[in-house]
Amino acid sequence: MQKQVAYYENLVESFRDTSAIEPNSPFFDILRFEDIPIRLQDASTSPFRLNAFVVGLVTDADFKLSISNEVYDITGNQLYFTSPWHIRQYLNIEKWNGLLLFFTPDFIFQYPQGEYIFREFRYFHTENGILFKPDQARLMKLYQHMEAMYNLLRSNHPERFKMLYHYLNIFLYECKEALSDTALPSSVGKDTTLNNFLQALNTYFIELNKGKMEKPLTLKYVANELHLHPTYLSNLLKQQTGKTAAQLVRERLILEAQSLLKNTDMTVAEVAYYLHFKDNSNFAKFFRHQVGISPSDYREKANSQND
Repeated sequence: MQKQVAYYENLVESFRDTSAIEPNSPFFDILRFEDIPIRLQDASTSPFRLNAFVVGLVTDADFKLSISNEVYDITGNQLYFTSPWHIRQYLNIEKWNGLLLFFTPDFIFQYPQGEYIFREFRYFHTENGILFKPDQARLMKLYQHMEAMYNLLRSNHPERFKMLYHYLNIFLYECKEALSDTALPSSVGKDTTLNNFLQALNTYFIELNKGKMEKPLTLKYVANELHLHPTYLSNLLKQQTGKTAAQLVRERLILEAQSLLKNTDMTVAEVAYYLHFKDNSNFAKFFRHQVGISPSDYREKANSQND
């Protein structure tokens, strides 16, 4: 069976395979878009996952960015956020200018305060990333923060990575303030139980992507990972989101299936096998019940919209 999407454990693996650039660190880097060569003749990349959080500040551009199940038009004066569990792909690249920030979970969790990345910065919890356009003053302020990190990373300061951790936190709080007027999905919350639940779902698909997950995604599986009774977990999430835990699990499973159908050439049967459904017909029935159309019809519709 064909591998569904490329998975990169760190920046070294990703950069060497996609851009032939040597990163400044396996765990943290910041680049100028214009220094990243566009190697493919069709000016697009292949779908991939990267074990890193990414913030792109785009000043002038013309390309499309696919994040899981959403395709964004990138034209400039925009900011976008993606997380390790997102499937990403850059498409139809004509030009790109700006700054691109990468940091892995390992970079964050080397400090006890790292857990606040998941509690405070809600824009990293979305299913399809976030793209928004700050006002010019905020965009310039954020750009200046990124420029400072870019220059510090390339300096000879012996404590630059410790300093970059604190610079990063300041930058992310500035992003939070800039996003304060932007509506985030209702499922993105600050409650620890909900955050842990979402993280368990995302970790499942990262491990699945690595070929290290042999169990199907079920409510029982997630509840066991969180050491909670399924009914108790479901009641908690129902109060916070209006949806049961089982509904949220099904929605996340469908999102993954849609991403694979849209971003890869895996057959429907291969997607069903990969997601640990009993057989193709069981997957097709589940998909139709959730989406309203068959997996094949969904793929055909998604492809026609991209043409």
